[in-house]
Amino acid sequence: MVLTTLLFCMLIGFDGLLWGAIIGYKRVYFSLGQLLFLSAGVGVIFFFTYLFGSLVGVEISTSLLNRLSGMVFLAVGLLQLTHSGRFLFARLVRNLFIIVNIDNIGYGVVSGVQEVHPVTGVFVAAAFFVLFVFGMVAGSSARFKFLARNNKVLPSLILIVIGTYKLLFS
Repeated sequence: MVLTTLLFCMLIGFDGLLWGAIIGYKRVYFSLGQLLFLSAGVGVIFFFTYLFGSLVGVEISTSLLNRLSGMVFLAVGLLQLTHSGRFLFARLVRNLFIIVNIDNIGYGVVSGVQEVHPVTGVFVAAAFFVLFVFGMVAGSSARFKFLARNNKVLPSLILIVIGTYKLLFS
């Protein structure tokens, strides 16, 4: 059970790492209050979808959930690419909350079906917070020639690659 909890924390925390790196690299202001709100929201959504999964008791196809999240990542990446950076960063916290919790819903339901401990939601929120901060620090200190030349399209391309990967290989 501990390994499963750790796995869910790392999977959702990876989303935080990725988004933190993008925000840090773009040098978008992201306050501590917004990050706390976002992390708490991730934990709450995980907990309620965990409850749903434990009540239903039937495992929903993770392949279907991954494909759905892949379509959303692909759509957001394409919208971000065509709207020159204004789409995602216009209402950053709300958009991040929606995008991150698409994967979170699937993980929460699966953890409920597998009867993982309910406190996992707290660990998920903490892992998201810590890895998001680490991603912001790493992204803001990155100085690569490729990134400097392509800083407008890189976040969109990352989302498109993640979406395509989830659609093809889930």
